[in-house]
Amino acid sequence: MAAAMNALKTFTSGGGAEGNSQGAFIGHAMAQAGKLFDEQDSAGNVAPSANKQDAINQAAHMAYKLYSKSGSGGGGGPGGLLGKLL
Repeated sequence: MAAAMNALKTFTSGGGAEGNSQGAFIGHAMAQAGKLFDEQDSAGNVAPSANKQDAINQAAHMAYKLYSKSGSGGGGGPGGLLGKLL
C-alpha cells in the first residue's frame, strides 16, 4: 500500500514522466515498491520469508485498484483520486 500511495503522490505532482496513463501509474508503483523493499531490506526490516517480487505484484494490484476507483467517480486518473483522499 505504501508504494502505491508514494506512486500516487509523486505521479500527481509531476513525477510520472511517462504520462498520465494507467500503465505508467502502475509501472511507477512497481518501481516504488522495489525501491522501498530494497531500502527496508538494507535496514534489516524485511522478514526472511519476504519476497521482493510479491511486494512488487501487490503494489501493482493496489495501484490498479486505486486507478480504477479514480475513474469511477469522474476523477480522471490518479490526480482525481489524490484530490478525493486529501
